[in-house]
Amino acid sequence: MKIGIITSWNENLTLFKFLNKFNHEYFVYYDQINWPYWDKNFEYSKQKIIDWIEFLKAKWVEKIIVWPIYELSLLEGKEYSDLILPLFKEYLQSYCFQKSLVWKIGLAWDFADIQVWQKLIGNISKLYKLNDNQKNIKKFNFPFCFRAKEVRMWKYYLTTLSYSHFMANKSVKFDLRYFKDCWVDTLIPLNYEYFNYQRVITKYFNYKKQRFHKLENIEKIFEWLNLKKSKDYSVTLFTNWHTEFLTRDKKLMRFLQKGKHVEVNIQTI
Repeated sequence: MKIGIITSWNENLTLFKFLNKFNHEYFVYYDQINWPYWDKNFEYSKQKIIDWIEFLKAKWVEKIIVWPIYELSLLEGKEYSDLILPLFKEYLQSYCFQKSLVWKIGLAWDFADIQVWQKLIGNISKLYKLNDNQKNIKKFNFPFCFRAKEVRMWKYYLTTLSYSHFMANKSVKFDLRYFKDCWVDTLIPLNYEYFNYQRVITKYFNYKKQRFHKLENIEKIFEWLNLKKSKDYSVTLFTNWHTEFLTRDKKLMRFLQKGKHVEVNIQTI
């Protein structure tokens, strides 16, 4: 299957930690000129994403992966809902909601997410049906209770530092303290790049009281969607900027190239 991925930095390329296990033709649009999408007005960034969806449609792409909050917004519309791969929507329903202990949800978000999260995630939660275990919990909050915090520094650390760097980890732990003090039982990131911190997040939380469903669960969802596989694995990357900033990231290139087995076709447009 031809799968498109729209990103403005490496945030959505984090998914290649598992995408490279599946034989598909991946077409990436790397919109560096408009980076970072999440610090701009939501409608502005959404229109840019729509522009690149049209670009990828011309490449006969069958499904497209975008940021979590934009995925929810585009799935609500009619024009592109068939194209958008519902990774985050299924992640919410199958893991975050299903495994919630008292329905107190924490959201780690960015500026653009703040503008629309309540409507988009609220609409999905209204359709959710409690499981038998949740029905038997006397203190279960339904409709659910949100606690949210803007954590924009998490992604900026990743532009220059390793996600295991002590400065990045210290900042993440400082922000996580807010969620711990609020007694949230589930933390949901609204940026795929935040899954790079999943090790420090899961170590910080007490699993019996607070949970973070890791990237491995999104991999399970991707596999469960049972997309038609291609004969071979390939990556074509389109960018509107110079390519050096990408190729010098050796760790990322290893993910895209499945080690060094596949050559990434990079095209500047």
